[in-house]
Amino acid sequence: MFLLPRLVWLLLSVIVYDVTRTYSSVTKNCPKEHVAVGHAWYTKLLHYFTLLDVDNDGILDRRDYVDRTVERARIYFGADKINVFNETLSKGWFTFWSVPEDKCRKNVDIENAIWIHLRGLEGRELEEPSSVLWDKGVFKAADADEDEGMSVKEHKAFCQVYNVRKGINESFSYIDENQNGCIDQQEFIKAAEDFFYNVNNESLFFGA
Repeated sequence: MFLLPRLVWLLLSVIVYDVTRTYSSVTKNCPKEHVAVGHAWYTKLLHYFTLLDVDNDGILDRRDYVDRTVERARIYFGADKINVFNETLSKGWFTFWSVPEDKCRKNVDIENAIWIHLRGLEGRELEEPSSVLWDKGVFKAADADEDEGMSVKEHKAFCQVYNVRKGINESFSYIDENQNGCIDQQEFIKAAEDFFYNVNNESLFFGA
């Protein structure tokens, strides 16, 4: 009759050890120097945060990340793309930005955003990151004619949905790695992942 409590204690010990090991691995591989003001990674994420924080209150909540972005998408994306786009952002908010294990979190500031992405660095070489689902969903929404390529016009619409006003042409050239005048899905994914998870290099993914 004493086996069940001992088994529960053993399982809890394993869970605590695994969580502690994962957190230690992330912070060891990605020390705080990576998010110092002025660092390329911090600058990129701050730029993205600012694009979404349209009311300039220093906080991102679901309305900023999902609702207001979808409202802009209704202007620049095709009507048949809105449901897919809304689903992509909603999943992103609940599985990534709002941090499911912290049920009380309804919004994030820039430091929260940095550490959320820091956590996302863990295990990226072992399996397809969940962030790639965002990349694919956004690309599909922006690909108006569904030709599996993003034209200059479609890319501009993507930029406008994300409040990018400067460096749109530079962004297109940056993402269009083979310079064939069309951004394919792999180029888009590569540039997006580089923007969010390359801690050393600058990026023009979201313009200048």
